[in-house]
Amino acid sequence: MASVLPSPMLGAFEQPVIHPPALSMTPDDETTMSEAPDPSNLSTRSSMDMGSEAEKATSAPVDDAEKQELRTVEFEKPLSNREIQLVFFALSVAAFLGSLDQTIISTAMPTIASQYNALPQQSWISLAYLLTSTVFQPIFGRGTDLYGSRLMLFLSIAFFDVGSLFCAVATDFIWFCSGRAIAGIGAAGLLVVCMIIISQMVPLRDRGKFVGAMYARTAIATVLGPVLGGIFTRFNWRWCFWINLILSGPAVAILLLFIKKIPNKKRPGVSFKDVDFGGIILIAVCVVALCLALSWGGTTFAWNSPVIITLLVVGSVLIPVYILYEMYVPRFPVIPLDMFRIRNVVASTGNYFFSSVSMYGLSAYIPSYYQLVRGDNQLVSGLEILPYVGTIVIFSTVVGYLMSWTGRTRPWMWAGGVVNTIANGLLIMLDGTLPRAVEYVFLALSGAGVGFIAQTNTVSAQSKVAKELLASVTTMTMWSKSLGGIVGIAMQGSIISNVFQKNMFADPAAAPYVDQLKALSDLRSLPPDIQELASRSYGKAFSTMMIATTPFVAVGLLFSLTAEPADLDRKSGAEKPEEDEVAPKAGDTGSQTGNGDLAIVSEKPADAI
Repeated sequence: MASVLPSPMLGAFEQPVIHPPALSMTPDDETTMSEAPDPSNLSTRSSMDMGSEAEKATSAPVDDAEKQELRTVEFEKPLSNREIQLVFFALSVAAFLGSLDQTIISTAMPTIASQYNALPQQSWISLAYLLTSTVFQPIFGRGTDLYGSRLMLFLSIAFFDVGSLFCAVATDFIWFCSGRAIAGIGAAGLLVVCMIIISQMVPLRDRGKFVGAMYARTAIATVLGPVLGGIFTRFNWRWCFWINLILSGPAVAILLLFIKKIPNKKRPGVSFKDVDFGGIILIAVCVVALCLALSWGGTTFAWNSPVIITLLVVGSVLIPVYILYEMYVPRFPVIPLDMFRIRNVVASTGNYFFSSVSMYGLSAYIPSYYQLVRGDNQLVSGLEILPYVGTIVIFSTVVGYLMSWTGRTRPWMWAGGVVNTIANGLLIMLDGTLPRAVEYVFLALSGAGVGFIAQTNTVSAQSKVAKELLASVTTMTMWSKSLGGIVGIAMQGSIISNVFQKNMFADPAAAPYVDQLKALSDLRSLPPDIQELASRSYGKAFSTMMIATTPFVAVGLLFSLTAEPADLDRKSGAEKPEEDEVAPKAGDTGSQTGNGDLAIVSEKPADAI
């Protein structure tokens, strides 16, 4: 009977994709569910040493029987199509909540800070969450590789729900911000571990559909967050956090129901003493210092202030220190540096980082543009981001299916980079003078470009590594997006603030309203001529922001051009290399690292693009 892989679009009973029968496997064919083991091997394969598996991966080709014996057990029992759908739905809900919690707070922050009499400190509501979610992403990713995805998944959910509960019942501002920091730890794990489990749960050829659908759901959370936050704030802002507990309940129930079938590949022989505490401390201090510098620079402190300079110096100095430490000290580093010898990993992380500099900033500042330049209210301006996010949702889903259909990643990466670069260049003209319909078209074009690369980078990087690095590579691609977003939002916020104030205060008539204008608050109470001046000034600032970020998108495109063809018919580390894979040699991009991680690189298929 043919093996059938379900569609990730739960609830839409689409025609499933039919793959070749698994019972007639030849040396050139693969079973559809690559990670599903032969039940007859479960008793002998559950405690396989991954180091010996890596050594076998470099040996000469063997026959089909030996290939079946070498298969790595990642499920205790195979998942049926319906079970895959249910587990994917639960993981999608978890990742959706992790994304929603980042944006739902945006419209509620002033109200929350006012209730705690902490308006001057309201930035900590988002900053506490940002710091922990950024620091803990690589930690959860490496933890999944070493200790298994089940432990990391439920740890993430526990942190997220406990943090949300703290926020919902907090009686003072310190308690509330502590809850935000705890929830940020959980969100880091949710976003990373859910994507890793999906990557372990479906074969490489079909992975784009599921990864694309996951990105579509997180993009929807970007739009819904501010809208839901505004609605809840009108009644009781604490529902911004109660909703996390309510919606996570069904997801947890489903995951517990199938806990024995959730992929749980982990490295045997790893103990508590193998935890890279030194690397964790170094990466935490480095990321926190740089995040604080980028968040405070130009707003809380001047860029040339001693505080910002100190933070930038500390963060910058710790980068080479961290790299040297990870190269020579820990057995299992937080970030396995050997994966950066693989071209597709560098291409994907570079593309994600530079593209995200623009992507996250657009999501943050499009509503502000329509409020301050077009004079729309908060609800309308929140909906006007739909052309941008809507096309991200559509194209990330469609391209996922195209990847599975064609087995190609590079054409979609390149198309996305070209479209995104052109669209960002066109958005330079958003200064309040274009017809709204034209602005919406430009935003939709930019969203389409982002949708093209939303999942292609992840799958492209995964296609070149063995199972030992799958979790780390998946984490690194996602972390590069987060880091690019932090840089982008900080840079764009500084540009908008400086250009707006420069243009605004060039007119002496604006001097009496300096406090309102600097805060960009309650502008409708200003005289009509000052409102018009503020509108023009913000339009120029937004245009300048796009001038600054468009080159970053172009650099991301250049990174994507360096990617090698991805063979999506191979098994990403599911078993020993087939004939189109080569054992790493001296000078190759894949190698056996000192800590036992193995990066296996496929040769270019003759017909690959």
